[in-house]
Amino acid sequence: MRRFRERLGDHIGPLCCAIGVVAVVIVYAVYQPAVLSAFGIASLANASVTLALAGLGQTVVLMTGALDLSIGSEISLVNCFAATFMGGSTTSIVLVVVASLLIGLAVGAINGLVVAYGRVAPLIATFCTSFVYAGISLTLRPQPGGSIPDSFANLLTGNWGLLPFSALLLLLAVLVIWLPVFRSRLGRFILAYGDNPESAFASGIPVRKVGMAAYMLAGLFAAIAGLFLAAETTSGDPSIGNVYTLNSLAAAVLGGVALTGGRGGMLGPILGAILLSIILNVLSIVGISAFWQDFIEGGILMLVLGLAGIRLLRAQSWMTLLGRSQS
Repeated sequence: MRRFRERLGDHIGPLCCAIGVVAVVIVYAVYQPAVLSAFGIASLANASVTLALAGLGQTVVLMTGALDLSIGSEISLVNCFAATFMGGSTTSIVLVVVASLLIGLAVGAINGLVVAYGRVAPLIATFCTSFVYAGISLTLRPQPGGSIPDSFANLLTGNWGLLPFSALLLLLAVLVIWLPVFRSRLGRFILAYGDNPESAFASGIPVRKVGMAAYMLAGLFAAIAGLFLAAETTSGDPSIGNVYTLNSLAAAVLGGVALTGGRGGMLGPILGAILLSIILNVLSIVGISAFWQDFIEGGILMLVLGLAGIRLLRAQSWMTLLGRSQS
């Protein structure tokens, strides 16, 4: 019985998110029956995938006991880069996609270097680098604009019957990046380091390299999110990723990822992202004004992160968490 309660506790986040998704979809279907059509399902998937990808990136960093406040700016940077340089030819599309993924790895590496090797607190480091990446985004696109070819947009945002291509993109990211990483030594090192940094260091785990790798993975997921957002909007916007910084934290925490590190998975943040995205869509459908939508969204973020903070304070102080750098 005790083991069952422990297992239930480990999965309570994803379980609650799954129940919430079902409940909100039912409410959504009452007001908008077309949501259960092929187009409606694709629209819901498209609205959720960017946040799900950002949530996965944030989760990797949270597992180390750190956080990434630059993930929204990273999304904006890749979004602006793709919309500025992607041409209509297949070669151009492939080159820009590859370059975008490399940009994600590069900005993640910069974050990792500052935190892990520069020994700057994650909160301060990523808050500062977010302005750097936002500045580069503004340099690329001082005003929203640019273009994305229809072939690329349809490839990521279209659907085949009831199967959205965006869901396939998310599944591909999980299969190609998440599962191989967390079935490898690196994944075990990330969890071990987040669970107990001192013990991980004493055990010979290269904690600085692990911390840097976590930020690089976060940057990679942010790059994929930025590419998808570019395909969805068919343009670039230097401020488009701002909302995903705190929302990615909320999706991860809502999905059961611990702010203290060492605990989490990929299913919870994905379900948390879907739940948050659908709630925001439902608010629009039922006619809630933009002001109250922002108010409710802010209330949800405060509630989710506040409850996580209360849980965190039982284990350690906020200053310990926010001031901890990679050893």
